[in-house]
Amino acid sequence: MVDHSLVKTFTPLAVAALLATVGWLFSTVMDVEKLALENSTHIKHLHMAEETFGKQIEEVEKTLTDMRIQVGRLVH
Repeated sequence: MVDHSLVKTFTPLAVAALLATVGWLFSTVMDVEKLALENSTHIKHLHMAEETFGKQIEEVEKTLTDMRIQVGRLVH
């Protein structure tokens, strides 16, 4: 009789703890998924910025080379 009473008492607590744990895990997984999506978006933006920066550096190098040529012509 005592065992049945303990089961009746602790079963709702065990079920509540199990539901709370499952809810927490679901929430954690959703947060991690959201973070992964945000990171993916940031990585895409960084790649686009890297391509733009590469083009700008090439333009600066071309300008610098042209300036060196002009200075060389003026000096000689």
